[in-house]
Amino acid sequence: MYASLKNFDDKAVQDLVTIPKLAFAGEQDSIVYGNKFGGVTVDIIGLLRKNKALLEQLGWDVVVLTGDDMDHTKAMQPATALPLIKPWLADRL
Repeated sequence: MYASLKNFDDKAVQDLVTIPKLAFAGEQDSIVYGNKFGGVTVDIIGLLRKNKALLEQLGWDVVVLTGDDMDHTKAMQPATALPLIKPWLADRL
């Protein structure tokens, strides 16, 4: 799944994205896949933190969710994500 996005130039299309943009992840959102899935690590929070200033410059709101065991699975649960997304979106409508 991630390999197919490797060559996608997301910077080239930013001007075409005219809707509000939010990027968020849990503070421990780094997924380590075993050998069965290629033995790769998908460091979502690392990339988000590394590119935060650039994303904000491109018009993105960037949020790092904190809390007990705030990994990928917990950050994406409706009980965690919706309280962030709903007011964020309501402020932009």
